[in-house]
Amino acid sequence: MSLCCAGRLAHLARTASLACCLVVPLAALLATPDAAAAQVTRDDEAITYINAHADLEDMVMVPMRDSVRLYHLIVFPKGQPRKDLPAVLIRSPYLINPQHLGFPQFIESFLKHGYAVVWESVRGRYYSEGTYTYMVRSGEDGYDAVEWIAKQPWSNGKIGALGCSSSAEEQNKLNAFRPPHLAAVVPMAAGAGIGHFGPYDEMGNFYRGGAVRLKWASWYYGSVPTPRPLFPEKLTREQMVDIHQYWNLDPENKPNPLAVDSAYSVLPINQIMKTIHAEPSDFDIFVNRLPNDPAWKDAEFGDQNDTISAPMLTLNSWYDISIGPNMALFAQETKTAATEAARSESRTVIAPTLHCQQLGATEHTIVGERDLGDGRFDYVGLVQDWFDHFLKGVDNGVTKQPRVRAYMMGVNQWRTYDSWPPKEAKSVTYYLDSDGGANTRLGNGRLTTAKPGKHDADHFTYDPMTPVPTLGGGTWCCYTRSSLSNTEPAGAFNQSSVEMRSDVLVYSTPPLARAVEITGPVTVSLYLSSDRKDTDLTIKLLDVDENGRAYNLDESIQRVRWRDGYDKPVFMQPGGVYKVDFSPLVTSTSFAPGHRIRIEISSSNFPHWDRNLNTGGNNYDEKDPLVAHNVIHHGPQYPSAITLPILPVSGAGASSGK
Repeated sequence: MSLCCAGRLAHLARTASLACCLVVPLAALLATPDAAAAQVTRDDEAITYINAHADLEDMVMVPMRDSVRLYHLIVFPKGQPRKDLPAVLIRSPYLINPQHLGFPQFIESFLKHGYAVVWESVRGRYYSEGTYTYMVRSGEDGYDAVEWIAKQPWSNGKIGALGCSSSAEEQNKLNAFRPPHLAAVVPMAAGAGIGHFGPYDEMGNFYRGGAVRLKWASWYYGSVPTPRPLFPEKLTREQMVDIHQYWNLDPENKPNPLAVDSAYSVLPINQIMKTIHAEPSDFDIFVNRLPNDPAWKDAEFGDQNDTISAPMLTLNSWYDISIGPNMALFAQETKTAATEAARSESRTVIAPTLHCQQLGATEHTIVGERDLGDGRFDYVGLVQDWFDHFLKGVDNGVTKQPRVRAYMMGVNQWRTYDSWPPKEAKSVTYYLDSDGGANTRLGNGRLTTAKPGKHDADHFTYDPMTPVPTLGGGTWCCYTRSSLSNTEPAGAFNQSSVEMRSDVLVYSTPPLARAVEITGPVTVSLYLSSDRKDTDLTIKLLDVDENGRAYNLDESIQRVRWRDGYDKPVFMQPGGVYKVDFSPLVTSTSFAPGHRIRIEISSSNFPHWDRNLNTGGNNYDEKDPLVAHNVIHHGPQYPSAITLPILPVSGAGASSGK
């Protein structure tokens, strides 16, 4: 569901190649103010080109297999015969503005290379008929749209799909339905359309480890109002075009999603939307579903049982909503795809940026408050080559590109690999150890490759009414600061202030004598006891520099009742010690000599995820929390540990992304 709040700023409304977010200064969405200005300038130039060099066919209503008609805007290259044209399909739940199209740099390139671009409003959004339900009929409607395009007299019968966030997530099931004329896809940041892949089972990232991702409330509040007028079928296309010229069905007085920020602390959490007088939406349904509710099967999430047919070029970011599930999808589908082309020719690129903000990378790509160096890459050129090869048959060498191109933070270099996870990576386990006082960054928590010789344990108190605050991290865009949530924009932030809380356990290596480079999944197993039948555990991986600044790399959460899967909850018993495995963290970073590898453990990361009230009840309909006294055990009997995918440090594989 793309977690972009479309239309919040004038430039964001017309610049869908950036992540659409909450109402924050545009400069905050990109690396630096200079980067923001450069990005807006380049997008404005592309929009100017599109408006001068495109012929538009608006209000093209196409019936799906159940006769529901969906809105389409077709963009043709001006002055070129409408014959034998390759086409790129973009399916979106957001406003499609004919004068300010999203993804402008990509659209400009397509027009210059003789492509038609077909925009489609998904079912139930704007002028498309039917009822919008998150990720329902994505496969069927997408299939029907592709095959309709292929039958048009101007089409060459080769169709691609493009999009970031929501318009990427629509591609997962579209590709799994295997339309005969779908030739290639480019899903960018498609994490919230992913269901079960390997160790990840998140219901489109509504959950992580069984905990609710609260940011969905702002998406539904600001992006998916449901009431809208419907028009009689007897209206002609010309009449509908006239209506569209002065009315786009996008309300002028939109709700401000910042209002949600002040409501995250509302209990029960199923009353958040009511508290802010939000319109009814899928959020009201989803928040009242536990992860094992069979109704989740109605959504068409990408699933590990899918077999795709079209080669995919996935473009992702390290600080995105769900980089782990995205990479699990890539690894699985390139092994089990229905065609040799999808198995052998799919590629992925992972950038040092936030959600959908790859084009905002600069010579100094600042993500959060960390300078990650020159993260630039020619995404437009790569995507153009990708479609030229698969839709036009051009032998341009694009399939000879590396299978995996991933930016390694720390050394700030592009690296290339033949597989995901990189086969060069070797698993190295770091064990938790302490003298019983790992609380705060001033404590005695240690990470060591040697197994501890004796049992010890670290205790902390988790009070749901004073949760550990979110500070940066991977999300679909930007949190905003408020008096209640006190959160910061997404990305890498110095966690030193968070680490001074007594309910945060901190375990670190000594300063490293030599660089340690990791790329791939990071697994974590902890041994927990608690005086409550249920609680949460949170984990965060950090790079600590010589000055003690602790920058977050990735984080996760596990609701302990779901530690054995979603078949049924399994509660803790007094006196028991329980192994808790997290879904893997994923990153690529180089810990420099003199730096330390660190993890933080607690029981909350709020409002990134909802608070476990520790009662063992539904949680979503409860308002009276219990305090939990939690214990992390480590030693020979309870080897709490983190396992890193360590690469040989040789500099091999480094490459330029320019």
